[in-house]
Amino acid sequence: MTIKYTLLTAVLTIALTLPLLGQSARNDTTKTNLNQPDPTSIMGKPTADATVGGLHMKVWLMTQVQHKEIMNEKMGQMPMPAAKEGDMAKVDSRGLNDTSLAMGKDTKDVHHDSLGVKAANTRTDNDTVDAIQGSRSMTKAMMAGTHHIVLDVTEIASGKEIAGASARVLIESPTKKSSSVDLKSMMSRFEGALTLDEKGEYRFTVNVNVGGVTKTTQFQYAVK
Repeated sequence: MTIKYTLLTAVLTIALTLPLLGQSARNDTTKTNLNQPDPTSIMGKPTADATVGGLHMKVWLMTQVQHKEIMNEKMGQMPMPAAKEGDMAKVDSRGLNDTSLAMGKDTKDVHHDSLGVKAANTRTDNDTVDAIQGSRSMTKAMMAGTHHIVLDVTEIASGKEIAGASARVLIESPTKKSSSVDLKSMMSRFEGALTLDEKGEYRFTVNVNVGGVTKTTQFQYAVK
């Protein structure tokens, strides 16, 4: 009796422990998948690196050819989503052809409900198309001109990105022509396309507005 009781206890302990181990493994996998590569790590040394008024500003200025190469490299580093169990399971074709299984047994109700489903699907499709077109327009705008600028701003005290900030870059060409570009907020950074069509040394002034207060840093960049 004692041996049977001991064996039963051991079996129950193993049965209760295995699900916990599986859950721990799943949690570890989830944490690993959330670790995304830092895009700035593949851009190399910043063109300008300064601390101004409690902010740490890092600026990368590159040609559009270099920008495209970095984007391709970043896409190559993005982890692919893992397939879920059952995603590749075979589907019974008879069930797909049977409208009573796909949409419900009452075909009369299905007729009326399908109108609402169709309208909802139409709205969803339109939203998807608008989002894709907006993304393409943004990508096209970011790839325009001859150069691309990336600005990373963090608070020195906390090391966190600045919320609600805006950024603008002022450009002085080698022939003293002035222009400015408002940078777009892109994934906790600021980016913009520039046209530097003169040979020689440019002077850049980066203005970051936080809560109505402007912090400024300057740097020079030569176009050969």
